Amino acid sequence: MDADWLLPVDGERLIAVGAPANGGVAELDEAGHVVWSSVPLPGGFLKSGAKTEDGGLMVAGQVGDSTSPSRTGLWLGRLDGAGQLLASRKLGPSAFSAHVDIELLRHPTGGYVLSTHDSEAEGAAPRLRLLRLDDAGEIVHERFMPIAPGSAITESWSRGGAALLPGGDVVQLTAHAGYLRAVRSTEQTAPVFDRVLEEVGGAWPQDIAALPDGRIAIAAISVGQSHVILLDAEGAVIWARTYHPELDTELHAISHDPSTGLLHLGGATRGTDGGTQRIWLLSVDTDGELRWEYEGDVGTPSRINGITSLPGGGFVAAGFHDFVYAVVRPTTCP
Repeated sequence: MDADWLLPVDGERLIAVGAPANGGVAELDEAGHVVWSSVPLPGGFLKSGAKTEDGGLMVAGQVGDSTSPSRTGLWLGRLDGAGQLLASRKLGPSAFSAHVDIELLRHPTGGYVLSTHDSEAEGAAPRLRLLRLDDAGEIVHERFMPIAPGSAITESWSRGGAALLPGGDVVQLTAHAGYLRAVRSTEQTAPVFDRVLEEVGGAWPQDIAALPDGRIAIAAISVGQSHVILLDAEGAVIWARTYHPELDTELHAISHDPSTGLLHLGGATRGTDGGTQRIWLLSVDTDGELRWEYEGDVGTPSRINGITSLPGGGFVAAGFHDFVYAVVRPTTCP
């Protein structure tokens, strides 16, 4: 099915969130075989997860909720090391999370940060939401930020995202009308900066990654084009690049690899033949120069949903439609 996120665990093993069922998790061995799988959220959609201190998982997603005005809700679950559900709770309405990312990040001082968009009811303006959770998943701090009228975050081509900066601040990616918007907050959810990136031009938010020196990398798309933007720690644009607009490309995910200093990205392309959409992977350096590229064959999954850097270098990419993933190591991606 559609795995949005892959978590490296011991050795070459991985935990897939949102596969092999939309509300499921699975452990994959070094050869990609399923060691175990479970479905802690039947009928729902799991979008993200983080390891707990005791070797289990905390996972977040969307579930039907008849008590919510939007009829959907944000769901948080704690799993043991074999994917069995230990505890769960609902965290309010979540009307727009079917397409928009839910980011659950383990905070370096303990507990978690959760970023998403929501609305009290269908048709209402969405809000950017930031939660600081303790180790048990209880809300410690919370903030809602309104999204400007006309913002594209409710549409299927907008995703958004969040990343943890050195020192524990959080940076979130969202939309402001037809532009990208980056919001930085402390772990107590107090605002640090709120930047609308009008100088980049119109684009829809896809994903965000933090570099060890505090710089911020963004992946975005516009019609037929893919964008990568690098910001400084204060949210100012350092550079913005597009890649192969003539190939009808999309970049949906980004991750920084501290072992190589590269930005790894994944998405979709129609290829040099302009035909069927297929997966697309590439790596660029922090000056935006293309260093490596891979275009899937016709018949491969139609796009990449998520990119996660691996310990020791390289990355793992999760594919969309009939769950497929790829592992790329530095010997292949110099």
